Amino acid sequence: MGGVVSLQSHRIKRVAERGFREWRRLFQSVTAFDENTRWADLPDEVILFFCEESPESRNGFYDLLMSVHHGGDAHEFESQPFDRLTTLLNAYFFITDQARFECMRRLGWIESIPRGDWSIIEVVMDSQTYEYTSLMETPAPTPRHPAYEEDLRNRGTDRAALVRKYTSEALGLFREKAGRGCLPAM
Repeated sequence: MGGVVSLQSHRIKRVAERGFREWRRLFQSVTAFDENTRWADLPDEVILFFCEESPESRNGFYDLLMSVHHGGDAHEFESQPFDRLTTLLNAYFFITDQARFECMRRLGWIESIPRGDWSIIEVVMDSQTYEYTSLMETPAPTPRHPAYEEDLRNRGTDRAALVRKYTSEALGLFREKAGRGCLPAM
């Protein structure tokens, strides 16, 4: 007789298999995606891909969100009823932020990302991810972040805007360093 199988563990594994189908297609030779994959586990080129907001990266996120919740695929995302679309967009913006925050973390601009110790699938499955309040989860900048001093002066009151204000600068720096292989191992 075989060992005991956790139903929750089995469920998350099946959801990950379904949820990452597009990511596996996009990154066939880059990395394996499973129920334990966190943003910190992904190679720089995958992080950069999801940060740059191309139609392909957007569809990768859309497909992940839709397939995890048995809602179809990326092509059906924008045709959802208004209430469902609004909820899905909250999650889309949250996981997009996670990718960008991971970019900043690798640059040393922030210490950690919101729910960074969770797997990507756990984040997508969590109902709080779909609430507007999740979008306000913003990590504190480190002294290396361009908004660090301003964040200190404002005592974190404008943190959500300040940290995100430098996203394009972070992406440019990340792109340059990743291309040269100069990013520290995380």
